Amino acid sequence: MSWVTKIVQDETDDFVHARLVKYGIGKHPGPRVLLKFSKARIAFKADLDMEKVFIRAYLNNVPSGIQQIKGLVVTYEDNRDKTKDLTMPVMWKVSKGKGATTFKAKLNEAAPLDDIKQLVSLDTPTSFFLLSMNPSSGGVWKITTKTSFPKGPAGKDDDDEGAKEKDPVFTKGALENTPEVYESLANDLFPEMKDKVSPKTKKVYLKHILHIDDIEIPDDPNLSFSEKRKLAKKKGRLVRKVTIDDETFEQVYDFLA
Repeated sequence: MSWVTKIVQDETDDFVHARLVKYGIGKHPGPRVLLKFSKARIAFKADLDMEKVFIRAYLNNVPSGIQQIKGLVVTYEDNRDKTKDLTMPVMWKVSKGKGATTFKAKLNEAAPLDDIKQLVSLDTPTSFFLLSMNPSSGGVWKITTKTSFPKGPAGKDDDDEGAKEKDPVFTKGALENTPEVYESLANDLFPEMKDKVSPKTKKVYLKHILHIDDIEIPDDPNLSFSEKRKLAKKKGRLVRKVTIDDETFEQVYDFLA
């Protein structure tokens, strides 16, 4: 499930913690997701940090065969030995700076589905899979993801009533509308609201606001500032708005992660 849904389900883990590192004390727009349903497909648009939901739904349900894949993988794990035997060439570029070593791989290939699945299975809390994919044979299946990170939050502050909110654009595309695909998305994105969605539903929109009320910083004097920042736990509230067609449901969830 998505890291936001893990907060909703009170199942916070290292993946949730990693997504919260960038937030300081205060109020922050969280990631948004827009789903539109038709008979043949489920179209989607989402902000950064929600792309893995759609990559999973794509890889677990797209018909087997060769996939056109393009994009960027960013991780702090050295996966060179784990990817060297793939049919799809994965060339890692290693960057060593003042912080942790970063491994990046650019992709632009026609690759077997199983190779892509194996690559994505190497996911960690601090990995990013900025991938665009579609079957070589064509069809409704498509996912397009940007390969550069946005400079700031994409969502509109609820207090800014005069500003019109634009749709999320970091990742977008379409998946075939099958029961399996719907269950994958619903379980990952809005399991607590599944009973509110019917076969006649045309749109589901998820919007989140994060309130960071306190930061619990480790007091170990042997830790560097960077290490303390990564290990610090954020205490706060998630305001979650789920709009199903024209009806909006709002809930607040406390978290410590």
